[in-house]
Amino acid sequence: MEELYQHYLNHPFVFIDTRKELSNGIFVAVGQKDTRGVHRGNQFAELAINSGKAAYAIINDPELKEKHKLDQRYILVEDGEVTLQDLARYHRQQLKCPILAIAGSNGKTTIKELLHRVLGQQYKTFSTQGNLNNHLGVPLSLLSIDATYEMAILEIGANHLEETLFLAKLIAPDYGLVTNCGKDHLGEYGSIENIINANKELYDVLAATNKTAFVCKNDALLVDISKEVAQRVFYGNGCTVDGTITDTPFLKLVLSINQTQWDVQTNLFGRFWLDALLGAAAVGHYFNIEGGAIKEGLESYQPAALRSQQISWNENKVLLDCYNANPSSMEVFLDEIHQSNLQEAKILILGEMLELGAYSKDEHQQLVNRIDYAQFEKVLLVGESFANIHLPKSGNIQHFETRAAVKAFIAAQNYQQRYFFVKGSRGNRLENLFV
Repeated sequence: MEELYQHYLNHPFVFIDTRKELSNGIFVAVGQKDTRGVHRGNQFAELAINSGKAAYAIINDPELKEKHKLDQRYILVEDGEVTLQDLARYHRQQLKCPILAIAGSNGKTTIKELLHRVLGQQYKTFSTQGNLNNHLGVPLSLLSIDATYEMAILEIGANHLEETLFLAKLIAPDYGLVTNCGKDHLGEYGSIENIINANKELYDVLAATNKTAFVCKNDALLVDISKEVAQRVFYGNGCTVDGTITDTPFLKLVLSINQTQWDVQTNLFGRFWLDALLGAAAVGHYFNIEGGAIKEGLESYQPAALRSQQISWNENKVLLDCYNANPSSMEVFLDEIHQSNLQEAKILILGEMLELGAYSKDEHQQLVNRIDYAQFEKVLLVGESFANIHLPKSGNIQHFETRAAVKAFIAAQNYQQRYFFVKGSRGNRLENLFV
């Protein structure tokens, strides 16, 4: 590992995708294995070297190494993914900056972005890019942190038990924050209890290493499952950092820090983001960022990447919240629309909630039952998951098997001056309705 790490120090750009625009980095062959145990990524190693993108290629194909046996740029290992993780683990041991890990069912990326803007007011801050939050993304993220960073925020994405545990141990965080426990990846986890236990795994790592957890006191479940963590920093519900909502649906709040108050106007749709805002503020306060700078950081965040993203389309407003969806996030999304005082005629487009397994039919039925149809000019349901459930007799609801059918329908209506609310799982690609 020492020799490989020296290669990394000389070429500190580790990648697994040859489509990346870089040069002189280190390519790691990963991916599905064939019958020989060879990663699919080995077939791109020569391209990585010959294009100049890679100074070295880490491979696990003995035949490829034999072909290039005199070329020291091809480094043969037993398993590319394990080597990538081991390299990241070794690099983590050299890093000096505090690292905060984020886990939870909903809102991880949004609070990561809020934290980046708050901590970035005072510190050079690294945060997970895109969705690099799994068994490959986390090590790539770790290897992107160099000695110039003063803070780092790493997101943990998981869909089965012990995955959060593995990634948290790899990150070895100094601090941790769990957003909430909802019904994400219910089909893979198998039960709500397993989801709770999976999120608790971050707390377990913090407890075992005597590190610190930031815990939302508004959420009794999080308070309970984090109780084994000796060092907890609470926020919300009368704590040093707390807040009161003063306007919706685009959340405005009075932020209280040590009894000093700031009016904060965010660009986030929905009161359900209050805990995320308070969490970002609490972390900022803990690291000695003054209240005015925290306010500036929170207000500077503009939702993007299909997470409560606001766009215009044919003289209509569109709120795209279609990066992902599960029963918990759908529920709070609908509740917020139902409670909003928006004046425009509203059209609701809901895609399927995927990865629910045996729970799918019941959860989609509950979702349809939860809609207040009187609030909407039209409700459009997209996908096969809605095909075999009971739909109300309301005249303003319509089901479409495909996204293409919905796109043709809304184009034919020539809608103008409407407000579209769009939410569904990533597999639905509902953003393509508006391009």
